[in-house]
Parts: sequence; structure tokens; C-alpha cells
Amino acid sequence: MLRIIKYFALIAYSIFNIVPFLWMVSASFKRPEDVLTIPIQWIPPVWQPGNYAQALFEPRFSGYSISSFMLNSILVAFVTSLLAIGLSTFVGYGFAKFRFRGRDGMLWGMLSTTLLPFSSVIIPLYLIMRALGLLDNLWALIIPFALTGQSIFLARQFILSLPSELIDAARIDGANELQIFIQIVFPLLGPAIATLGILTFLFSWSQFLWPLVVLSSQEHFTLPLGLSLMGLGSTFLVDYHLWMAAATIAVLPPLVFFLILERPYLRGLETLSGLKE
Repeated sequence: MLRIIKYFALIAYSIFNIVPFLWMVSASFKRPEDVLTIPIQWIPPVWQPGNYAQALFEPRFSGYSISSFMLNSILVAFVTSLLAIGLSTFVGYGFAKFRFRGRDGMLWGMLSTTLLPFSSVIIPLYLIMRALGLLDNLWALIIPFALTGQSIFLARQFILSLPSELIDAARIDGANELQIFIQIVFPLLGPAIATLGILTFLFSWSQFLWPLVVLSSQEHFTLPLGLSLMGLGSTFLVDYHLWMAAATIAVLPPLVFFLILERPYLRGLETLSGLKE
């Protein structure tokens, strides 16, 4: 009986989440007058696939199109993911395989920062970016999230599962710590790399509040900001069909990124769930 209740709850939750997505996709192919009809027409009476090209390439915002904002988002998410993978695994290696005074205190101190709501650190983070001269710059979206306490802890947990005998044998053979990390440790972190990459990419891709705070010129806007601008047209007229087409397009890059790294990502979750301190 309990299993039936669980399955019923999962099915109900899945339907609750997928219905708005299906409506978005359906509306993206409709004419403007068909989008808000009641009852809902799930199958468009007249298919308009041209909505996608119009939403993607038509200059609508001071000469900038959704494609420009998407390129900014792809660049920011991809660079942030690469930096997070490299820096987090390197720092996590130090926390996992080296012993030094204050190691555990530093680790838990960094991890405790993930408990703070992001809104509580926006002001100091903004002041830091201003002092560095990075306001209205894409680097302001990359640097704060290229190395976080959560990513360091995640990398550390994976590296703890690696046998220390491999590292000791490399040291005996005369390899320095950088060679050990690059040639031995990093190649064994496939699941960790996939997990860090996906989590960082999705987090960076969906950021709205922080780009809204630090970006002022539309040429640097990311896709979430661009999508919000699509609703700022006439007070009484919103191109919902183009808005939904742009939103559907916005789903594709993270979906493709996830599908590419799906298998190592799932192995990483299995490995991480089985790790113990």
C-alpha cells in the first residue's frame, strides 16, 4: 500500500511539473490569438514554427536579439563550469590528501557559507566587484561562482575515495604534487568532473538576480534577463507566442549539456551517496 502511495505521489508531482512545460511548448507554435484561448488548445490549430526564428534572431531590445543573450549565457556558464572543475578539484585534492593545521576548520568554514541565502551576500559581493572594476562585465558573473564551498566539498568527497597508495607510489617515483594531480588524480575524477560541470552549468545558466544587479548594458545581458525584457512591450500586448518560443529555446543548451554528461553524472551521484567520512 505504501508503495502505491509513493508511486501515486510521484506521478502527481510529475504531472504538476510537466503540464506547464507542455503548455509552453504548445504555445510556442501558436498564433498570438490562439495562445490564451479557454479551454486550452493543446494542439495548435495553425502551426507556426517560424516563431522560433523570429524569437531568436529578431532584434527587439536596442538592436539586440535573444540569440545575443543566449551566447552570453553559454559563455558565462561554460567558462564558470571549466573554472569550477579545475579549481575545485585542485583545492579538494589538498583538503583530501594533505594534513595541515586548521584543515578541518577551514573546510567546514567554507562549507558553512553555502548555508547563507544568496541575498545576504549580494551587497558585499557587489562592493568587491566594484572595487575590482568588474561591474557591467561578464567576469562579474563568473568569478564569484568559479570556486565555492559546495564545489570544494564535493570534489574532496570524491578524492577521498581514491587510494592513497597510488599517490604515495608516485611520490616515491619522484613525481611532484602538481604532476600527481594532473597525471594521476584528475584522470580518475570523471564522475566528479561531470557532476561539478552539470551543477555549475545549471546554476550559472539560471542566474537572474545577480546579473540583474551587476549588469547595466544590454549587450552583456544573459538569457534570463533577455527573457524578462520580452514582457516589457506594450502594457496591453505581450507576444506570448514568441516569449514561449524563446523560453523553449532556453531549455535546450542545459538539456544537451546534461545529456552529454548524463552517465558519468549518475555514476558520480552513486559514488557520492556511498562515500563515508
